[in-house]
Amino acid sequence: MNIAIYSRKSKYSEKGESIDNQIQFCKDYAKMRMSHITEKNFFIYEDEGFSAANTFRPQFQKLISDIKSRKINILMCYRLDRINRNVSDFSKTLDLLEQYDVSFVSATENFDTATPMGKAMIYIASVFAQLERETTAERVRDNMLALSHTGRWLGGVTPYGYKSEAILYIDEDYKERQLFKLVPVETELITVKLLFYKYMELKSLSQVEQYCLTNHIKTQNNNDFTKSSISLILQNPTYCIADSNTYDYFRSLGCTIANAASEFDGKQGILCYNRTKHQSGKKQKKRPSTEWVVAIGKHEGIISGKDYTLVQNLIKNNKIKGSPRAETSSVALFSGKIICENCGSRLRVKNIHRNGNKVNFCYACEMKVLSKSSRCSISNIPGKQFDNRMLELVKDLLETDVLTYDYIPYLKKKESFILGATQEKNNRLYALRQEEHLIRNSIQNIIFQIGQRDNSLAEKYLIPKLEGLDNDLSRVQKEIRVLTNDEKKNETQQYNILSLYHDFTHLGSLIDTSDIELKRYLLYALIDTVKWNGNTAWVTLKTKSTV
Repeated sequence: MNIAIYSRKSKYSEKGESIDNQIQFCKDYAKMRMSHITEKNFFIYEDEGFSAANTFRPQFQKLISDIKSRKINILMCYRLDRINRNVSDFSKTLDLLEQYDVSFVSATENFDTATPMGKAMIYIASVFAQLERETTAERVRDNMLALSHTGRWLGGVTPYGYKSEAILYIDEDYKERQLFKLVPVETELITVKLLFYKYMELKSLSQVEQYCLTNHIKTQNNNDFTKSSISLILQNPTYCIADSNTYDYFRSLGCTIANAASEFDGKQGILCYNRTKHQSGKKQKKRPSTEWVVAIGKHEGIISGKDYTLVQNLIKNNKIKGSPRAETSSVALFSGKIICENCGSRLRVKNIHRNGNKVNFCYACEMKVLSKSSRCSISNIPGKQFDNRMLELVKDLLETDVLTYDYIPYLKKKESFILGATQEKNNRLYALRQEEHLIRNSIQNIIFQIGQRDNSLAEKYLIPKLEGLDNDLSRVQKEIRVLTNDEKKNETQQYNILSLYHDFTHLGSLIDTSDIELKRYLLYALIDTVKWNGNTAWVTLKTKSTV
């Protein structure tokens, strides 16, 4: 009898029921309560760091796949909410289990779908699990709204240009309390203003980055400003003055605004709560603007609402235009892979010239280009000649048996990575299409409501909501397009990598006949780093060799 044990934990921590404890408890339960089953084969599925809010978890998806392949007879978990906290999702899971004749057991709650009463109790428990999740989310949001009226800084990394300072005050019960406010660091705020005004002047993050490098303008940690760090500053609402333009802008995004329009009098800055989603060990993700809570802070803003809105629209329009580096992936093998020994920057593709089927380009140090040779003057590399020489070098190396057999493990690792990444992208794509469907339904519902209400109510409540949903729909559709294109590339890449294992003696000829994507893939699987000193390139292989 094949018994699947599914364990899940929302955060990577030692608190609560650990993954190992959940699994051991289920095994002990099976030994005591399922003694009539003589042969038990346990299949373990672990998702740590994933919420039960939806079913898009790697190991849970693998479990579903194994159930559909009829590898599982019984699904067991420590507690019902390890599987789902959403009634709709859990109902679909139960239907799937019933379709493939799989029993479900909750070890701590003694639920067993083998009996009608057990199945009914599971549905009731799932309703309360969802209610608990939604009540908690609502309570957190209500608490955030209450705190937003105080204009306090809730903690975390303070924005560049401010520091956090404690303020003591007496509450309505005459008790001494403490809150934090942002206090300006004038020298840093001068730099912030400069970044805003330079971006409005140059209308390009690359040119603002170049300006900072050329004039040695640094961050608070004495590092060079990059396009990403500049973009984060330009999009941070903390610098925005709470005036009428600010109110109109955030209202148009569908944000919850804690203060009345009359309070946006241009005297203070604003704070935007619930703007990012914090995940342990992962990059922060921006939440949809309809989830933001905008409030007037106790600090001073430095950028007018008119200028802030202009900057946001410029950034949005520049994103639509696409990346200026898009063409480099179709001509160069080593863009961003070569390191300048002089300054440590990456070498990027520059000066692409096409003449019929022939393409010429060079690799140039990014610091040299951005600083106009004021901070690095290392010579460029003729791109086409360099790529051809590197291909010949790799083919020569692959003729040695030792290197070829060292190369195989890296290819296998790459294959495993591609397969895992493909599954993760497919799950994300499915989730996005579901989200797109929900947003479209919401838009249709609001359009219907607008037709049923008078113009004043529609203008005040429904139209801002509709505009926010339209922005969300554009974001989702853009991500779907990107993932769909990646999916097509991964399918080709996966096929080519699998074909490598049939005959490793043909790797050299495979490089000759491959397109540029596969050539780059094969080279990156073998080469760790390439360093350029102006005359010579030093190549370090992942097999711990240097040539």
